[in-house]
Parts: sequence; C-alpha cells; structure tokens
Amino acid sequence: MKRLITMVMLGLLLAGCAMQPPRSELYDREELKVDREVQFGLVVTELFQERLRQPSGDSLLQVAFAVEGRSDTRFGWKVTWFNASGMEVPGVGRGYREARVLPEQNRFFKATAPHPSVESFQLHLREMR
Repeated sequence: MKRLITMVMLGLLLAGCAMQPPRSELYDREELKVDREVQFGLVVTELFQERLRQPSGDSLLQVAFAVEGRSDTRFGWKVTWFNASGMEVPGVGRGYREARVLPEQNRFFKATAPHPSVESFQLHLREMR
C-alpha cells in the first residue's frame, strides 16, 4: 500500500513539473506614448496609419502624425514596430529623431515600417534636453 501511495505521489509530482507550453498572450498596447514633460509644449492632433502597396505585391505600414506647438519645444520621436504575434520588429535607426515645434505651429511627421510583416506600432514622444 505504501508503495502504491509513493508511486501515485511521484506521478503527481512529475506531472506537475512537466513542461508547460509557452503562453503567447496578445495584449492591447497604446498606439501613442507621450512623456508628461513634453505634453506641456505640444499636443498630438492627428495620428494615421495606412498600408502602402509595393511593386512586389507586399505592403508596408506607414504612420503619420501631426503635432501642434503650445510653446517652443524640442522633442524626440520614434516608432516601435510589431508583427502579428506582438513581437518587436527591429528597424533602421531605432533611436529617437529630434524635432522642434514653435508656439501655434503645426508639424507633420511620417515613418514607414521596415518590413511587410509589421502589423502594428507604438509611437513614442519625449522631451529632448
């Protein structure tokens, strides 16, 4: 009887330690992340996305956004690209691009995904010092 109980306990222990398949949970992420410091100097007035057809038959995701200046503000912006699984797709020039907006000025910016597998994006804005 003790042997049977030991075997059952050992079986349960091994079953509990068995390798679990990794979970690939997709989560909603904000398309726009603006640091608090830069919110005082500008406001994002428009944020668009569209797919650009390529001669090869593929399409690339393009993001366009507009900012309106509230004060003379230097800021940096970058786009992080993601595939359908939610994994980041590395791009060229992954750092922040510097820009400046003056009071009551509207500026427009565009970025195009580095690969056709890109399905979504996240735009980051931060203050440059």
